[in-house]
Amino acid sequence: MILKRGVKIQLLVFAIITVLGVTYTAVRYIGVGGSLFDRTYTAYVELPDSGGAFTNSEVTYRGVTVGRVGPIKLVPGGVRIEMEIEKGARIPRDTLAVVANRSAVGEQYIDLQPRSDDGPFLDEGGVHTIPAANTRIPVKTSDLLINVDKTVSSVDTEDLRTIVDELDKAFNGSGSDLQSIIDDSGKIIREMDENFETTRDLLDNSKIVLNTQKDKGSSIKAFARELADLTDTIRENDGNIRETVDATVPATVQIDRLVDGLSDDLPVLLANLSSTGQVLTADQDAIRSLLISLPFTVAGSQTILPGDGYQHMGLALNIDSPAPCTEGYEKTKPRWPQDTKEIPARTDIGCAAPKKSQTAVRGARNAPEARPYLKLPPGTLDGAGEPPAASTRNAGTDGEESRPVYQTNSTKSVFVTGYDPTSGKYVGPDGVTYTVGSSGGTKSLLGDESWKWLLLGPLS
Repeated sequence: MILKRGVKIQLLVFAIITVLGVTYTAVRYIGVGGSLFDRTYTAYVELPDSGGAFTNSEVTYRGVTVGRVGPIKLVPGGVRIEMEIEKGARIPRDTLAVVANRSAVGEQYIDLQPRSDDGPFLDEGGVHTIPAANTRIPVKTSDLLINVDKTVSSVDTEDLRTIVDELDKAFNGSGSDLQSIIDDSGKIIREMDENFETTRDLLDNSKIVLNTQKDKGSSIKAFARELADLTDTIRENDGNIRETVDATVPATVQIDRLVDGLSDDLPVLLANLSSTGQVLTADQDAIRSLLISLPFTVAGSQTILPGDGYQHMGLALNIDSPAPCTEGYEKTKPRWPQDTKEIPARTDIGCAAPKKSQTAVRGARNAPEARPYLKLPPGTLDGAGEPPAASTRNAGTDGEESRPVYQTNSTKSVFVTGYDPTSGKYVGPDGVTYTVGSSGGTKSLLGDESWKWLLLGPLS
């Protein structure tokens, strides 16, 4: 039979394709000629037994196939498995070699699980072996079946029957409920999957919170104990606390009446106190000096009465020590004590000696300089702005005509004025004389304590 030229060419092409395909399969998947083409390097694994691994099974690194199992040889104490690993797969020497199963009935393979990302690596410095201490093999099928049999045999059949009967009673007729639970669980899992990043961040951050609570554990326990003690105390005094709360309402009413009763007199008192405050502010340096010297003076005065029943007093006349100041008084005429007629005071003269002078060191020129008065908002003091709102209450006494009383129901109801504590009268910003409550004439009865009547008068 003579083949045609075209058929011969087709057969030749088919033969070439077949040879190339077989060669590629042998080299790529079976590993034939790997060392010939210098595409792999060799490493070994020592195992107590093969664990089911066989020649040409896969070698994986981090789950990725990186080579094939070569010849398996018996050695004292176990087996020695050769691995042909692709060049470029840099595997640390500190690696765990595990003989794993694809599935319960699948083929075995060697999975390399690194315990460090750092070198040295298996492809450096010659051929290296993973020792048996760094290997794991699967449980033998015979051992597994024997253990399963022992487990099943250890279960009492009567107890197992009771469990099955109870499970039947528990889940009988609840199929729809179980289906709902399963469906809802699926929804929860999908939601968790969609929010995986957020959940992971939450778990990572919760570690910080938990560590903080761990570090502050003693403080938290102490706080809890003290809170428990406080709660117990509140519970034990529940009746007293309720009585206190119930008594708050009448006290509030009394305070409201007190404030309302002081609405006429309190603005005047505050206005006068503002003047006092301005004076104290201007002379606070002198007051500070006085307060510094006062304790020493009081302490020294105690030496007069040492407790022996006698008063120990002495008199030292420091005449002209230091000398009086004469500078600045050259053009004035001396006035003798016998001259008692009234003459106008000379305010244009004074001691002209410098401060460092040793004359009249206790004079006014060495006193601390006064500070400027505080600047108050316009329209609130000195009668500036509009007059405060007035009520129709009678303010006059002793036959005086009724005048309006200025109260604090206006934001411009505070003003500065002179106040006579003997009569209780003051002049308002409109030029009219008023009397503060019932304080008139209390000076003669209460003396220096009459100012308290400004607060107690309205309550009477």
